[in-house]
Amino acid sequence: MLQQKMIERLREACHEDARIVAALMFGSFAIGEGDEFSDIEFALFIQNDSFMSFDQRSWLNTVSPVVAYFPDDFGHHTALFENGIRGEFHFIRKSDIAIISTWQGYGWFPSLDAAVLLDRSGELAQYASALVGGPPKREGTPLVEGISLNLISQMLFGANLLNRGEYTRAWALLSKAHENLLKLVRLHERTTDHWPTPSRALEKDLSAASYNRYLACTASAESRSLCVAYVESWNWCLELFEKIASPLNIKLPKTIIAQVQRLLDKAIAHC
Repeated sequence: MLQQKMIERLREACHEDARIVAALMFGSFAIGEGDEFSDIEFALFIQNDSFMSFDQRSWLNTVSPVVAYFPDDFGHHTALFENGIRGEFHFIRKSDIAIISTWQGYGWFPSLDAAVLLDRSGELAQYASALVGGPPKREGTPLVEGISLNLISQMLFGANLLNRGEYTRAWALLSKAHENLLKLVRLHERTTDHWPTPSRALEKDLSAASYNRYLACTASAESRSLCVAYVESWNWCLELFEKIASPLNIKLPKTIIAQVQRLLDKAIAHC
């Protein structure tokens, strides 16, 4: 795979450049799920006195020719390589290396050897060890309550948009709401390995019945189809609240739940 060759070249380039004190790979290739369609993802730690003058794009060109390099919407930089591979990069000062331990709960890898490409001082291993193991266990009242309340809020927002006739905006919001809906589905089916991106590998992770039900919750921005998708999504939300939140004695706001129902009933009647 091109990605494997690039990973090895990046490892070599890190070892050759004294300004780089540590390098960590995360994402699909760190957990053994990378394939020919996967991105490559890294955090590179630069000596403090070299950080401001370190030309990130030029350095990446030594790994593989870069045709575009830019800050994206997720707080890191993205490189688009000439060979069609996409890479995500965090270039970080050495003094901020402890930030890696704060990724616990989001990133993980099976061993330090699978992720650490360079660690001149051993300091990276000290902090990255917090991420070693399997996917974090997802459970507990605060988690379920937070997901449920966010989901209710998003569905209320979307129901208001439907009634206003802002179907395109409501369509965009529905995908956000589905992130929380799918987390509840994953909790219910006990398949939380891909938690940070709950739609990832959904076709394989969910039961056939749940996957087909999720398809019924999706739609185009056409008004009738979208209203039906909102109603299907909301009905599933209510079932999951009963199955997951109620046993934990989570008290969800009944007045808001009733308002969402009224708004969706009104929207579907006029679509």
